[in-house]
Amino acid sequence: ARAAAARAGICRAAAAAPVGHALRGVYTEGGPRGAQSVGPGFYDTDVEQQALRPLRTTSLREMLEQGDPGPQSEKERRRRLLDSANFLRDELPKRLARRLMDLQFLPYIVVINPHIQRVYQAYHNAFTALVDSSPIEDMEANREFTALLKKLIDQHAPMVDSLASGLRECLRKPIVGEQLRLDGFLDNMLRSRISRRVLAEQHIALQQAREGFMGVVCTDLDLRAAIEHAGRRTRQVCSETYGMAPEVRISGDVQTSIPYVPAHLDYMLYELLKNALRATVERHRASRRLPAVDVRVMHGDLVTVRISDQGGGVPHQHSDEVWQYGFTTVSPDAPLGGQAPLNFAMQPGSGAGQGSTMAGLGFGLPFARLHARYFGGDISLQSMPGYGTDLHLTLGSLQKHKGRAI
Repeated sequence: ARAAAARAGICRAAAAAPVGHALRGVYTEGGPRGAQSVGPGFYDTDVEQQALRPLRTTSLREMLEQGDPGPQSEKERRRRLLDSANFLRDELPKRLARRLMDLQFLPYIVVINPHIQRVYQAYHNAFTALVDSSPIEDMEANREFTALLKKLIDQHAPMVDSLASGLRECLRKPIVGEQLRLDGFLDNMLRSRISRRVLAEQHIALQQAREGFMGVVCTDLDLRAAIEHAGRRTRQVCSETYGMAPEVRISGDVQTSIPYVPAHLDYMLYELLKNALRATVERHRASRRLPAVDVRVMHGDLVTVRISDQGGGVPHQHSDEVWQYGFTTVSPDAPLGGQAPLNFAMQPGSGAGQGSTMAGLGFGLPFARLHARYFGGDISLQSMPGYGTDLHLTLGSLQKHKGRAI
């Protein structure tokens, strides 16, 4: 039944694709006599076959139990690691295959964009490497598989920028650009990316227990320290870009700590602060007196971080557009800038300013909101045109969402 549902989902996607491109490379039973399948070609059906397989989801509860550093024998630890590795070896190709199918269903003008082609090739290379890997039966095989996961994570680090650059170029195409509606596609692509990275990085983190962590989840994450860290990095990039940066002031329930994934929180805080600092500088730099950006932590039923700036707010006509992928107030002819690397805060010595600018690709807010929603939180925006903006980051409770499928 689940396989049938998967087939139905793929068929619906095909029906929604532009006429003439829906069935490109899909459901081919085999090539002409003597033909050979080389790479992601027309007669290669491996992707379709994997995409039709039902997903095996795990839950946050299982991840936390798996990462629990409590007493366990060496035999039990090894069993957990091998089970985790084999789960990923079986599961990641299916998830990559579904995203490859999503890419195949895109309009032709999008598929042939060189940035989108780069994403497709990177996903297909990862898919092939995982499908070709052998079952993990001992710790040496697990070490090799873990090294493969690390390699693929590093190789896929630039893929969000590639997607953003490809979207930007496609949207600027005459006639075609204004007809493209790709937010649903990008939500699926990026949500799946978050899920795959959480699963892969959880397995990597399990190799060595860290005090205060259950895999990638910090069990007692200090919010004040996280905000201060993101503030320093954001002010650094702002100073490098504009020659000045407003102060970031923190108030409220600053002693709050919660269980959360540090890399996710760092990314969201960086993106939200980046918007606030940029708006503040661009509105007030002529006066040389920059009003501070205020960050207030509020701990109620859930934890909310409010970021308030005096950057002039968002005009009413753009209030909905800020959540669209690719929307930016930066000139289309400005040099492309990158998003903060998703693990920039977890790499000692890595600076947010390396390969990063204050704005340009238009993925920051929607991608940050996707991260917040992944664990049951959200990001909302309240604009006061002519004055400033309040951004509210609500952090979902990992304790309340332990059953959430990943």
